Amino acid sequence: MCAVLVSHLDPAEERRRRRMAALSLLGLSAFLMAQALMVRSYARSQKRPPAWDQAVHMEIALDYREAARSGRWSDIMHLAPKPGMPPFPPLYHMALMHAYDSSDPAGAALWVNWVYLAVFSVSLFFICFNFRSDWAALGAVIAFAASPAIQELLFTQLIDLSVAAWVAVAYWALLACDDFKKWVPSLLFGAVFAVGMLHKWSFFSYMAPAYLLALRGLSEKKSRFQTLAAAGVALAGFGPWYYDHLAVLVPRLFQASSDFAVPVTRGGSFFLYFLVSADTLGPALWVLGWVALAVPNFRERLSQSWMVWAWVLTSYVFWALVPNRQMRFITPGLSALAVALCGAWPTPVIWSLAAVQLFGAVNYSTGWISAVQLPLPLHDVTLLPSNPPGGEDWHIADILRAAQSESEASAAISNLTLVANAPSFNGTNFTWLSKLLKLPSVHIRGVNQRLCEFSRFVVLKDSQLGPSGVIEGLPDAASIVTDPKGWFARFYEKAGQWPLPDGSNAVLYRQRRLDMEPFKANGVQFMFYTTGPFTANDFRAKLGPWDKVAADYPLVKMTAASMELRSLKVSHPSIELVDAVVVPAGEGKKTAEWDEVRFLRLGTLKIDSAEISEPDLKAYLQERIKGLSIDKLTLDKTLAVSGRIGHFSFSLEAAVELLDGPRRLKVTLLSARLGATPLPASLFGGYRDFTLSLQPNPETPFAIDLPGLTLRGGKLTIP
Repeated sequence: MCAVLVSHLDPAEERRRRRMAALSLLGLSAFLMAQALMVRSYARSQKRPPAWDQAVHMEIALDYREAARSGRWSDIMHLAPKPGMPPFPPLYHMALMHAYDSSDPAGAALWVNWVYLAVFSVSLFFICFNFRSDWAALGAVIAFAASPAIQELLFTQLIDLSVAAWVAVAYWALLACDDFKKWVPSLLFGAVFAVGMLHKWSFFSYMAPAYLLALRGLSEKKSRFQTLAAAGVALAGFGPWYYDHLAVLVPRLFQASSDFAVPVTRGGSFFLYFLVSADTLGPALWVLGWVALAVPNFRERLSQSWMVWAWVLTSYVFWALVPNRQMRFITPGLSALAVALCGAWPTPVIWSLAAVQLFGAVNYSTGWISAVQLPLPLHDVTLLPSNPPGGEDWHIADILRAAQSESEASAAISNLTLVANAPSFNGTNFTWLSKLLKLPSVHIRGVNQRLCEFSRFVVLKDSQLGPSGVIEGLPDAASIVTDPKGWFARFYEKAGQWPLPDGSNAVLYRQRRLDMEPFKANGVQFMFYTTGPFTANDFRAKLGPWDKVAADYPLVKMTAASMELRSLKVSHPSIELVDAVVVPAGEGKKTAEWDEVRFLRLGTLKIDSAEISEPDLKAYLQERIKGLSIDKLTLDKTLAVSGRIGHFSFSLEAAVELLDGPRRLKVTLLSARLGATPLPASLFGGYRDFTLSLQPNPETPFAIDLPGLTLRGGKLTIP
């Protein structure tokens, strides 16, 4: 590629450039070796578990590894997304899964980051060298690669450094293709674009200059076929995965973009990235970089310099409009500030900046000097931010192993409700470590309105539950757990306690074995009954004899004229609960036993009969799916729905059936329309069929027995 960039020069100048490029690459290698030593030192000392998103990426990589080891190659294309998150393309996690060849996967993941840092640095160097073929190119790259933004991504298990790397490679190829006139660089750009998109869906947002060049290339004969070929290579590479996941990816991306959302119209949110980049770039790079972008003065390749400006600003505008703002999202776009430096500042200034940034990079991973807050009118700037490794033990593995050892041998599922959401002590790193340790029974659940229903274990972090913005509901849950006179204390007992590095304690609770039946009466009848999200009319419950050996009710029968659970109304239900532990959860002496109840355990939920009508299902779907408005819903052999979701009209038809081996409920999409346009079923890929297991699983840790299911006459009927 370097030869492509310099081939038009006279021989003497070409030799000079090659010599300068070779010497600069030696210098860049020295920088990368220094970073490798820092990674090695950091990985050896870091004992803290990965934080929220980091643990998710580690878990996804582990899923790929297990799929590959088991020969389940279709999972590479169809790996199920994590709850509430968009599906991630496979390439980053396929690289990350090799970290599991190490005894310390979280530490080994940093070496995967180092490889991406090398790709990023080399590619950014050749871009800078394209505009200024002297020592300034190397200095500019080191200045940016040593910034807190890149160092933060290097020393954590996140995907964004890989995105920055492939964005830099793509721009390198884009510059070399000469506006899509040259075949080899054009095809290379298409391949790199595909690779970038298969790392993360956000890759496309940084490539606006390429789209402008492609539009122009299509209108010119000398570049038309190269442009089409590049687009074909790109689409052939990333198209199949996105086509297969589009139905889930798009709505979940919109959902994710609204997390911690601040509309662009609120205050100065559009300028947030500009202000905060003073911290993440370092104040010196922030000043010199933005000034360089504002007053560019490129000495070589002037005709291509517009791409540098467009690279930064189009990326900035895109991500400023996205309501969920995090600096790692904008970092691949800000990389072009390194190129802008080459066009505006003398070499001594750039190298002085590089020296300052190098010192900051060493301090970032060592924490020799504590960060200093510099108060300014619009934004307080952090000088010398750092994140040194921590050797403290958060005892997550100990807690999980204790829970596994306390699990009943007959229980396939032992849910553990975690009352905490701290950076080093949260549900995602509990889930990841449980899977890594191959603990078959323990599954992590979050707190809901009923705290810990169907959970054998509860873990409470007895103080400092987490950042204020992410612990909604947890303080109330903690107060229930610690109330010595409440229902939780009657039915759970302490099973272990571990001191945590932040001064709090992790307390493990397990369900008590009940020595006597929890209810005095063997049956109840209510004209109207409500408990939590459950309401019923003409509700009757009959408790069978208490089994002292199993410490449960072998059979509980429930009937009602109608009942409603989370806004779904069911008519004439007849239900049997097999091997159930249900307890009163009311507070105070005046509370009747059945005013509030909790299910601690259940073997099988058998639904003997029930009916759901078209109006009731319509109301439920509109209540549960935000923005959904249903014009018509019919139940007659199939489920047919038409209406609007957001600003889009739609219609669809699906078949619903019960299958055996194992027992499961399957919903198959038969047809779909967006407006008047029919959508091919293949567009929904692996999501055309939705299967709900009726066997015990972490969501419903009990078997569900449905004797049959019929859609006819405007009703869904069991049996």
